[in-house]
Amino acid sequence: SFTRHGLEEFISDCIILLDNRVRQQVSTRRIRVIKYRGSNHGTNEYPFVIDKDGLSVIPITSAGLDHPGTDERVSTGVPSLDKLFAGGGGGYTKGSTVLISGTAGTGKTSLAAAFAVESCKRGERCLYLSYEESPGQLIQNMRSIGFDLERWSKKGTLKIVSTRPAFFGLEMHLLDLYKILADFKPTSVVIDPLTSLIGQADASEIKSMLTRMIDALKSKGITGVFTSLVSSTAQNDTSGEIGVSSLIDTWIIVRELEEDQGQKRTRGIYIVKSRGTGHSSDVQKMILSDDGIHLLPMEDGATAGADQKKKVGKGLVPTKLMQKSKGV
Repeated sequence: SFTRHGLEEFISDCIILLDNRVRQQVSTRRIRVIKYRGSNHGTNEYPFVIDKDGLSVIPITSAGLDHPGTDERVSTGVPSLDKLFAGGGGGYTKGSTVLISGTAGTGKTSLAAAFAVESCKRGERCLYLSYEESPGQLIQNMRSIGFDLERWSKKGTLKIVSTRPAFFGLEMHLLDLYKILADFKPTSVVIDPLTSLIGQADASEIKSMLTRMIDALKSKGITGVFTSLVSSTAQNDTSGEIGVSSLIDTWIIVRELEEDQGQKRTRGIYIVKSRGTGHSSDVQKMILSDDGIHLLPMEDGATAGADQKKKVGKGLVPTKLMQKSKGV
């Protein structure tokens, strides 16, 4: 029964069921229309929130597949990375979604910041959602490699929003994104890191949230750049996070490499996929310096470390060395 006082359900023309669930100390409200005589209605459960603007319902099935296509490009903020993409001056496709994944310390946030700064240089607005660093900390860290986020923040073209993912449910984070998109009207969005949100719910809820998030960006022609933290045992894994890889247009992996027989640590970067765009499949050496990010061709002898090879079952072997081993 849906009532507490003996009122029969068939007497009512409309029955709306409200529910409040707590998972991992985070409360989530849900609403479901059980029946509504003489009217079509959604039968699914929908998360909703109550805030200063009233009650906001977030439809689970709002994501559509009617996004317009384009061949316009936007720079990654790293000229040498732009060159790895074919056509139109290189770079990401405008209005697409980009995933940058890698282990800790490989330069994911740096690549995201480079894209944000380049967007601001074009006179466009960029929204930067940081789930692990405060605005001040992010600005200070990126200044060390030549990216002046504070300048663009003061100018009003860059908006940095920092919050702890565990403080709210996924629906609240999604609703906040909707509101900021409506108020700030950015042309590019950075979410750093996406994995902080992924850990807040089960697989089905995560897939639903990511689908709606990506739909919200694509429907407005916004270019989205997401970072993703992976474990050291899975840095070469291209199977993807929960439902993420299939939703992403461009996937870039940054990883650790070793030189000089393991005495020197360096970073490698390569493009796993880029829908509708030709791209290089070569692994490039990524250098972070005080004047930005630079990509260089790999040197002979740069490989994954011995421990990494044992863990992931594969290492980077230069083409010339492979040819020699085969007697070519």
